[in-house]
Amino acid sequence: MGGLIMENYDLVVVGAGSSGISAALTAAEAGLKVALLEKGDKFGGAGMFGAQGLFGANTKLQKEAGVNYSVKDAYEEILNYTHHRSDARIVKAIIKESAETLAWMSKNGLATELVTNTQEVHQNHPRTYHQYIDKFNGFKKMINKFENLSGSLFLKTSAKKLLQDNGRLSEIEITHDGTDECMNTKNVILADGGFIGDKDLVKKNVNIDLNNLYSMGERKATGDGLRMLGEIGGVNNYKPLLENHAASIVTNDKNPWENASLATLSTLPLLWVDNSGKRFTNEDVVYDFALWGNVTYTAGGYYYIIIDQDFVDYISKNELDWTGSFERTFTLLQHLPMTHKVGPMKTLKQELDTALTSKAVFKADSLTDLAKLLNIDENNFVETTNQYNKLISKHVDDDFYKDQKFMKFPICNGPFYALKAISTTLGTVGGGLVNEKFQALTAGRKVIPGVYVVGNNAAGMFDSAYPTIEGLSNGFAWNSGRIAAKTIAKLNK
Repeated sequence: MGGLIMENYDLVVVGAGSSGISAALTAAEAGLKVALLEKGDKFGGAGMFGAQGLFGANTKLQKEAGVNYSVKDAYEEILNYTHHRSDARIVKAIIKESAETLAWMSKNGLATELVTNTQEVHQNHPRTYHQYIDKFNGFKKMINKFENLSGSLFLKTSAKKLLQDNGRLSEIEITHDGTDECMNTKNVILADGGFIGDKDLVKKNVNIDLNNLYSMGERKATGDGLRMLGEIGGVNNYKPLLENHAASIVTNDKNPWENASLATLSTLPLLWVDNSGKRFTNEDVVYDFALWGNVTYTAGGYYYIIIDQDFVDYISKNELDWTGSFERTFTLLQHLPMTHKVGPMKTLKQELDTALTSKAVFKADSLTDLAKLLNIDENNFVETTNQYNKLISKHVDDDFYKDQKFMKFPICNGPFYALKAISTTLGTVGGGLVNEKFQALTAGRKVIPGVYVVGNNAAGMFDSAYPTIEGLSNGFAWNSGRIAAKTIAKLNK
């Protein structure tokens, strides 16, 4: 690795996830000498290990399937969702690039298929989700192509500091397997995925107790790129936000899906109450992952799912014609048909009893005793359940307008259970202030020469919440990386 100190690179890309791989391969194809740095011992990041596909508009696959979803359609939908508080130039650039990026990915070995949208409430929306085909081999093919073009991939390599000469990037300090080095470069793309892996940074940027946050994000994403950006005068705290995504019942730090029955209950529109003991939403918001996540976060980062023994007995033995909100996601991956049913949950009683030792499941013989266990207002809680039972008896939700189909299970006979569902995030998005070419900007909106910010590090696409269009975050990563690399290639001529 000592030879790196003598190497001169046209571009160093920090982070080998979707945005980093996209940027590195694009630049290598343009004839640039590129180093791709990855902090971990494997490339891919959240774009490979977490995501299953990405957004596209006006793509070849959409046209072949007769799906009419233009760049204009997507542009207007996103800006309307963000109340025009996102950067219109960035939004347009990402959407416009998306079709070509998907075709380019396929050409380089990572093909996709246009599937039905993965969430129930999106079935009438034009299909945007392009699901990876043979994901892991596809990513490997793209890395192979990069290396065949003389690109250099360095694993176990962290970026530490950007160095400038007369205001222009000149070097980047790195650590490889414990050894400090320095790489000469005229350009850097910061693509290391935000800061979800740094608890202190997350705590600084959220309004909930971190004990009520379950992260599915990239643990290696500790804000290195954003820190380095701030050190050279860039803006690194512009509209950072959590990518709220659903809610999870987490028992003893286990993967929520290891408790299959409890996990399934979290995906159903049962009775939910917040920390005041009151109902707070139409629970069929569970069928839109982003909105479900937002509701949870707004409720303080958690809520309780309330069920009684009658429901436990019923669902343990019977099939229920409700759709679990994650069923379509899983069936699409396995190319299986939808059942639109849950149950019987034969292990539910065992899972409930086992989880009583955690802080996720609570049990009491009366509603007042359950309220005491939850430390919520007893009167509010009893009043809420009584009101909910009245609504169920007439099969109409006059309070929050939940679909009549889901007004089925009253809370009547103990013992009673409360299942704590907490905020769940796919990572952080934003922080780095950029223009539509993904060039880093100062607070005065001046370009910092040679410095680019992409993927989850970059702000501008989103506002206060992640939009409900499927695959948009990963699509933003792939396309922002491409755009940044194309900009560098053009300026490097």
